[in-house]
Amino acid sequence: MSKYQEFDAQIFDVTKIMMGFSLTDGQKIELLKIAGEIEAACRGGSLSADERQQLLDTMADCGLELPQPSTEPVVDEAKLQERLAQYMELELFQMDIGDLISDYHAQGLPVPPMEQLREEAAAEARKCLETMMVCEAKGHLWKETADPENGTSTLSCRRCGAEEHLRW
Repeated sequence: MSKYQEFDAQIFDVTKIMMGFSLTDGQKIELLKIAGEIEAACRGGSLSADERQQLLDTMADCGLELPQPSTEPVVDEAKLQERLAQYMELELFQMDIGDLISDYHAQGLPVPPMEQLREEAAAEARKCLETMMVCEAKGHLWKETADPENGTSTLSCRRCGAEEHLRW
């Protein structure tokens, strides 16, 4: 049996009993797992792009909405390095290293050398900065928390955690 036939049979097994014309949550979860395996098989070369598309189309015909391929903006590496260097010169960077030391003590673990702590704090900051830069490029996903008594709102981004405070 070919990989295509295996996946087709798995899809059939999951969808052969449908209530009305919609999938249950359990069926959706199973189909998403199969979709992940299909992607891996296509990347591994055991499934052609056409076969992959036919299988995904079959899932869509059953009512599964597949996530669209990511169109993540590319982070400008030079700008990221510049922002990271600026952060590492701030007192906030030293405070983050202090927090790491406290975390190691709280967990009863030996505190690593200062260079390793600096690298760990910088790696965390890099991840945060990358997320924020992607968010800036895509546009923030704001959630508003209003305080009508004081005429203020706090906007917090659900993607990167950035906050804006407004007075109205």
